[in-house]
Amino acid sequence: MRKGRWPFIITFLTPPLALYLVFVLSPFIQGVQISLTDWTGLTPTFNYVGLQNYISLFQDAEWWHAVSNNVKLLIVIPIVTLTFSLVLAALLTRGGTGGARSGLAGSKFYRVVYFFPQVLPVVIIAIMFQFIYAPQGGLLEKFLSWIGIDMLSIIPNGPLGNQGIILWAIAFVAIWAGVGFFMVLFIAGMQQIPRELFEAAAIDGASRTRMFFHLTLPLLWGHVQTAIVFIGIGTLDMFGLLSVMARNGLSADSGADVMATQLYRTAFQGNSLFGYASAMATMLLIFSLILAVVTFRITRREKIEY
Repeated sequence: MRKGRWPFIITFLTPPLALYLVFVLSPFIQGVQISLTDWTGLTPTFNYVGLQNYISLFQDAEWWHAVSNNVKLLIVIPIVTLTFSLVLAALLTRGGTGGARSGLAGSKFYRVVYFFPQVLPVVIIAIMFQFIYAPQGGLLEKFLSWIGIDMLSIIPNGPLGNQGIILWAIAFVAIWAGVGFFMVLFIAGMQQIPRELFEAAAIDGASRTRMFFHLTLPLLWGHVQTAIVFIGIGTLDMFGLLSVMARNGLSADSGADVMATQLYRTAFQGNSLFGYASAMATMLLIFSLILAVVTFRITRREKIEY
């Protein structure tokens, strides 16, 4: 077996490495190359312009507006989504019987209900909430009217037609759609924690809150760290939701501009500036890498064995 180890390893590693190089690394390298040109995407030739696209990008007010929206979403969506997911996971796994043995009654039903948005395509979710947010006849408008509140007097033009509200209206949808996925991730982690630890804590008189912060959360930290990186990178993108919900043909659409939508518009609409859009894509890649590294550095904890 030892004699044939290297041929065995090479045989199984070469195909995936080759596919990774061709279909993952190669497009990234090509994107960086295009970002140094003035290519429009419609001509067979182009000229190298050095770092001019990056210099223009740093002087572009619309780009920085999109970056600021991404930063706002990066602060709100991960915190709210992961907090709700952790609370729901704790309730559904340890919420019953003094917090030591099992979850709430009917916890299996609640898991299905909370996870349900994950089985819906992003486009379907976006279209569904377009109807919910509709300023005339939408579910939200009807509900507020039923309790005696005129939605349009509070939010002129509705959530998706108001430049100051549209970003947060879409952030709410992202949170609603993401809670179920991370709840299941945390439930899987909590079920690996030995029940005896919770029973011992319950015998010592620990409350559910104390068990959560001093037992569950430290032992679940590896899952939380992974979730923060995953949701952070997902929040940097959000192209699926925004490309549907923030394309109403209104000036309010610009209130939800993020780096991904700005990139798409630069590449495929207007003057089709592929070189400039590639510079945006390269910066988005760099932001994603920085976010992952910083998150792992900040959330790094000593591993607890149990």
